[in-house]
Amino acid sequence: MLLRNCFIRSWGAFKDICKPSVAHTQHNLFRFYVNDVPNDSPKVCVVGSGPSGFSITQTLLKNHPSLLVDMYEKLPVPFGLVRYGVAPDHQDVKNCINGYNKTAESHRFSFYGNIEVGKDVSLDMLWLQYHAVILCTGAQKERNLNIPGQKSKNIFTSKQFVGWYNGLPEYQKLDIDLSGGNAVIVGVGNVALDVARMLLKPQGLLKETDIATEAHEKLLQSNIKNVFLIGRRGPLQMACTRKELSEITDLPHISTSIDEEHFGKAVQDALKKKDLKRRKQQRLVSYLLKMAKMSKSNVSADSNLSVLFLRAPLEIITNNKLVKSIKFLKYRMKDDNPYEAKPISTEEVEEISCDLLVSCIGYDNEPIDSAKIPFKNGKIVQANGRILDDEGLYACGWCNHGAKGVLADSSNDSMLTGSTVLSDLQFLFAKKGNLSGSRQIITHFKNSGKSIVKWNDWKKIDHFEVTSGKKMNKIREKVLSYDEMISFVRS
Repeated sequence: MLLRNCFIRSWGAFKDICKPSVAHTQHNLFRFYVNDVPNDSPKVCVVGSGPSGFSITQTLLKNHPSLLVDMYEKLPVPFGLVRYGVAPDHQDVKNCINGYNKTAESHRFSFYGNIEVGKDVSLDMLWLQYHAVILCTGAQKERNLNIPGQKSKNIFTSKQFVGWYNGLPEYQKLDIDLSGGNAVIVGVGNVALDVARMLLKPQGLLKETDIATEAHEKLLQSNIKNVFLIGRRGPLQMACTRKELSEITDLPHISTSIDEEHFGKAVQDALKKKDLKRRKQQRLVSYLLKMAKMSKSNVSADSNLSVLFLRAPLEIITNNKLVKSIKFLKYRMKDDNPYEAKPISTEEVEEISCDLLVSCIGYDNEPIDSAKIPFKNGKIVQANGRILDDEGLYACGWCNHGAKGVLADSSNDSMLTGSTVLSDLQFLFAKKGNLSGSRQIITHFKNSGKSIVKWNDWKKIDHFEVTSGKKMNKIREKVLSYDEMISFVRS
């Protein structure tokens, strides 16, 4: 099915396309003679080892009998957001790693960790050595609240807070203070719910997961009892799933507060209209409305989750540079189209007491290191994953369509981009000729003394983590230092 869109270019079209442009002549990218195309395997480079990187690798290896895939990862360990983004209590989601491991066992696959494209090696260099280069780098640029006081103490982004409890080395020294009673989370997506759940869930239920031990110990001592989950828009725009929300609201010790005023006539009318495209969204909002009407109050509850909509952060109030409260500007929605309507300011300001603030407002895309990549409105300009016509440069996953969706969406996007790559390979091989792939690049790093983590090195790290975890009755105990990870290369 994936190959049904593949095509063979006519000889006339082939000769026209193979004429080097001015840009190609300047970069000296393609020296070849049509009659000298060697009979060898196409070489594909995948940049990034997260869900989209492995998914598109699976697609390519499965649907092409001889191509070779080299994967470059800036961290010493693979799996990206599956390792450092998925919550510790969602181990079922991490089961996709089993499939990634099988893919990595292919003799046509090579992994090179601790290599950052754009810093250690340029995109241009990869472009010269591979027939196709596929960017699977995710959305790397965090959005900021851009309000006064955002640099105060005990204010964190979702990447920082999630990285802290998931064992991402650069965030292990964060000074997170959980001694206060109120936490405010700006954002109502799945990541925001993950953060809320980590703060409210009985920590005994996390003990056997792969949560970072030091983070778990601090969470055990947490005094956070009230979590405010705050969205800028209305309930119909809430970017999470019903399952994620119920994982918190179903906890026996949690009291849930949702203001029924958010569910006016326009929202309720929208819910009555069956819409297959919005079925999941409607189920979520119906559940929210049910919770709001129930006004779930549990006399035995020792913690509370408050879900508030139509509030935009305005200003952070501090005391000795420590967050004390946050002011919000309240909005209302137009009644004409509750799914698409933009919020309108009411000019009413609300202040909420806050001891810990976590912003979960998403990510934007940003270029790696090359002017070749066209950007528009913060996204790569591409068609079915192809960035530049006929040049062998592609984008897949979040770096393609932005930071949205779940792992299944990355898989679907990988199939689409993979189909595009497969349809281009014959032409690209004829145009670029026989290329060396990783040979020159790895030789360069060996001469420079750069430590490269290969798949067997990762397997040593993996074995060490799993073995250490078993001693603590955990799934794994992650290595929390990049230097320690690199030490396994030399062992």
